[in-house]
Order: sequence, then C-alpha cells, then structure tokens
Amino acid sequence: MGEAGIQARWIRRPTSLWRLILGWGCIALGLLGILLPIIPGIPLLIAGLVFLSTQYRWANKLMRWMKRKFRKAPASR
Repeated sequence: MGEAGIQARWIRRPTSLWRLILGWGCIALGLLGILLPIIPGIPLLIAGLVFLSTQYRWANKLMRWMKRKFRKAPASR
C-alpha cells in the first residue's frame, strides 16, 4: 500500500487514529499497572486490546482466544 493509500485510509476512518492512541495508551498503562499496585493493570490491558482489535489482527486473535478461554472456565462458587 502506497503513501496515498495510507492517507486515504485515515481520511475514511478518522477515529482509527484515536483508537490507536487510546489502545496503545491503555496497553502502556496496563503494563505499568502490573508493576504498580495503584493502577488497575488487567482491566487496562483488556481495554487496550479491545481498542486495538479493530486495527490489528494479532489483537483480534488474542481477544478471541481470551473469550474462548474464559467461557470454558468453571464458575466459582
């Protein structure tokens, strides 16, 4: 895809740039939250994956894997 194709994609989907920024920001804060007890790490990582799954195939596959994994998990009593 050439430079014109990339620019046309951003023009067609103007919110995709914000999704990328928000998604990567949530991923960064989530990784920081794993190290620091103040920031909730896991929810931010999941939110980042939700935003990035519309843009990246690897994030979409990871989200589908997580859904399958947690559906099969037994309910705790």
